[in-house]
Amino acid sequence: MLEERLILSISYVVIVVLLIVFCFYTDFSKRLKLASIFIISIFYVFSWRGYIGVLGWPTLEELPDDFNILWVVIQEPNKARSNEGELFLWIKEIDESKKPIGDPRSFKLKWNKENHRIAQDALHKLQEGERLNGRKTYGVLNKDNEGNKSNPYDVQAGEEEQGRPSFEFVEVPPPELPPKTLIQDQ
Repeated sequence: MLEERLILSISYVVIVVLLIVFCFYTDFSKRLKLASIFIISIFYVFSWRGYIGVLGWPTLEELPDDFNILWVVIQEPNKARSNEGELFLWIKEIDESKKPIGDPRSFKLKWNKENHRIAQDALHKLQEGERLNGRKTYGVLNKDNEGNKSNPYDVQAGEEEQGRPSFEFVEVPPPELPPKTLIQDQ
């Protein structure tokens, strides 16, 4: 990981040197030079933010529909620090045959009471050595809401998090092994 950061830092320095050469040793207008400095500065910000996403920070993307939960970290709300609370799920996606695939990924979710309760139960089961799969669920289903661009899940009046994606966990059944056959010596 250090090599990638070093290469990225060196490439930033090379771009700055090229920008300095462009600004001091060309006869282009000041507007073009200022615009190039502004564009390169924006490039730095966006490329660094993109790189942080590659470093292993939790993603804010939606959870996959089916996943295998590896671990849960819960940060409860703290009003003194203006922290609204967060849930971190370390998961692997599941294929059609219900087997984990790919590398683990960390997901960051906003804290709410119901998700906190579900995640806490899952954490206790994981600490006891149970294996769990998860699936994304939603709030209240509105069967009258139809069409391609409709959202069949209504946000209920009152609590904001209802109707939005949540999750639930189920125990992974033990693997099915073929029956044992007795091999007799002949």
